[in-house]
Amino acid sequence: MEKRLPMNRPELTRLFENASRLPTTASREALLGALANLPRWYVIDLGSRDGILPLVADHGGCPSVYLFTEGDAAARLLELHGELPASARVVSLPTHEVSEFISGLRRWGVRTASFDPGPHEVHWRLDDLVVALWKHRPESLPDIDTLAARADLDHPQEQAGKLWQAVTSLPCWYFVADSSNPADPMVGICRDQPCALVFTDPVRARHHADLMDPSARREGNRLIALGPREALWWFRSLATRGIAGAIFNDGPCAFFIPMGRMMAPVDAVRSVA
Repeated sequence: MEKRLPMNRPELTRLFENASRLPTTASREALLGALANLPRWYVIDLGSRDGILPLVADHGGCPSVYLFTEGDAAARLLELHGELPASARVVSLPTHEVSEFISGLRRWGVRTASFDPGPHEVHWRLDDLVVALWKHRPESLPDIDTLAARADLDHPQEQAGKLWQAVTSLPCWYFVADSSNPADPMVGICRDQPCALVFTDPVRARHHADLMDPSARREGNRLIALGPREALWWFRSLATRGIAGAIFNDGPCAFFIPMGRMMAPVDAVRSVA
């Protein structure tokens, strides 16, 4: 998808004012598109051994992460919070890495994000941000559906290798958190065995979640975005709990990858045929 040029600061400020004063679907979508096209977002990191521990605030009774469009704005807020630990610092997040970060905030109980705290701050559910980042992605990504269809036609072994190479070249794989155990992915049945449901884009993932559980859209924090390398490490844990493989893009374009392929050496994943 072609990436539009980022808006300048006055234009972005105007979009924030419109979305906060008159929060229509159109005004919010216009701002969200502009945010997704920024080269990077910023967050205040409180310091954690396991990754970024972000500064959050209560919003409607739920934790909401503070996100910023400028590092200076984050630094100013950091200076105002004298009670924060000495380890607190402003962290820059390249936009292409944000999906993994914000979907991982579920571990802290975060459900929403508050952009540019202040008089015109605007809030979004985490899943909405993940989907927006996908829709405005700058990468030219492979056509997974076409490759999956070809895998059953001529030279199936060769085509299957091309499909797997394309899937592992994607920036992220998307999972839907199980409603009863948010630390696990939603599971389907393939060949009479339980398989994790994986999606090559978050739009498909959210659509499937809505079909299976209408409460998913209201919750707004069910999507899990992982890079292929991280996802394959996760599958090693899932294998010990009886998961037999992965069903990608459940539906007419679905394809099954057995656990043996998912368990291939992580360092060699992109060359596995």
